[in-house]
Amino acid sequence: KKAASLAARRQAQIQAEKTKKASQKEEAKKAEAARKQAQIEAAQAKKAAQEEKVKMAAAVAARKQAQIEAEQAKKLAQEEETKKTAALAARMHSEIVTEVAKKATHEEEAADQDLLD
Repeated sequence: KKAASLAARRQAQIQAEKTKKASQKEEAKKAEAARKQAQIEAAQAKKAAQEEKVKMAAAVAARKQAQIEAEQAKKLAQEEETKKTAALAARMHSEIVTEVAKKATHEEEAADQDLLD
C-alpha cells in the first residue's frame, strides 16, 4: 500500500513536471510570437514615419517651387508694366514732336506767306 502511494505520488510529480514544462514551452512560444509581432509593428511604424518625412519634404519643395514661380510671375508682370509705361511715354513723346513739327511748319508757312505778301 505504501509503495503504491509512493508510486502514485511520484507519478503525480512527473505529471506536474510535464505540465510545467509544457506550460513554459507555451509561454515561450507566446513570448516569441509577441516579440515578432512587436518587431513587425516597429518596422511598419518606421516605414510610415519615413513616408511621412518624404511627404513633408515633397510638400516643402512644392511650396518653395510655388514661391519661386510666384516671384517670377510678379517680376514678369512688373517688366510688362515697365514696357507698357515706356511705350506710352514714347507714344506721347512722338505726339509732342509731331505737334511741335506741325506748329513749326505752320509758322514757316505763315512766315513765307508774309514774305510773299
